[in-house]
Amino acid sequence: MTDEARDLRAPMDKVLDRVMEGETPLQAVKHKLERPVRSLRSIERFPYYTSFPFAWYRAAFSEDVVVGDVKPIRYLNRDLIVWRGEDGAPHVMDADCPHLGAHIGVGGRVRGCEIVCPFHWWQFDGEGRNTLIPYDGGRNPAARIHTYPTVERNGYVLFWYHPTGEPPLWEIPELEDCASDAYTGYDRYTWSIAIPWQEFAENGPDFIHLRTVHGSVDVPELERLSYEGYTTQLRSKVNFDTPRGPQAGRIDTDGWGPGFSIARFSGIIDAFFVGASTPIDFETLEVTHSYKVRKLGTTPELLERTERVGRALVRDLVKQVEEDIVIFEHKISQPKPKLSAADGPILQFRKWAEQFYLDGDPRGVNR
Repeated sequence: MTDEARDLRAPMDKVLDRVMEGETPLQAVKHKLERPVRSLRSIERFPYYTSFPFAWYRAAFSEDVVVGDVKPIRYLNRDLIVWRGEDGAPHVMDADCPHLGAHIGVGGRVRGCEIVCPFHWWQFDGEGRNTLIPYDGGRNPAARIHTYPTVERNGYVLFWYHPTGEPPLWEIPELEDCASDAYTGYDRYTWSIAIPWQEFAENGPDFIHLRTVHGSVDVPELERLSYEGYTTQLRSKVNFDTPRGPQAGRIDTDGWGPGFSIARFSGIIDAFFVGASTPIDFETLEVTHSYKVRKLGTTPELLERTERVGRALVRDLVKQVEEDIVIFEHKISQPKPKLSAADGPILQFRKWAEQFYLDGDPRGVNR
């Protein structure tokens, strides 16, 4: 272990409650049918959150946008559309027609590799340029729909957002395992959470909560944590709780900006999830996790075991997110937290996160 990782690791001899029987207090709260709802708006809970961080964001799962589809979506306090032309390319753009303001996602259609407004049938290409006004045969060069750079990676349609219109500052890589036949198909989950991205992502370096919130066997051992440019990398050892007792394993994560990451698990069974976080507005964050499990073999018996063991792991990981949501939806920000030496590199994460907030988006003013 490097000296840096040793300094970041929570000292295990300081974690006093080493054995916890049954549910944690948080897990007990989660199981109540009725819970108190915090009435504060997010601007009161998180005063720093006055702009959306620039990032690659999820618009849709790939399989949900077939050729010829036009889907209305709402992210970043905007009405948007995602559509796929006959050439297979996906597009994300603002939903409002520059002619007379119709919502193109409500009744609009794809024609070849272009989009047609439902109101007067004005036609626009994938760059948002008006290419045809059908009732006069002309076009209006000033009629332009704002579009967002769009890519398809790892089962997701992603679009690039920057408040001042800067082109993409990094790329989302093609992850080999996402397309590998060695893994099962995606098992997808989506949550809408009353919290900003930064508060959600801060859970990553907060290893102690795995013990106190989720009742883990112990606190993971951090081997390496790096925040370089727009990317993050975390490598850690962990003991998973199993019916046969603790099982040694690993949790290794990589992230590309605020909107996209992958978390890999090994020990009980090899698995990973691709995670995406997209602000719907300033009050709500949409989070998706897409899980895959490495097949233990190709025989019916080994595939059945893959399903059984993998399903148990995914169930537990999903349960942990839903336990976290109880905290997320009732917490506030602490800009100057009174930390313990065992709390982990939370401030390091916050310093890295600061770079993604820029002014320039009119929808982030006086919110």
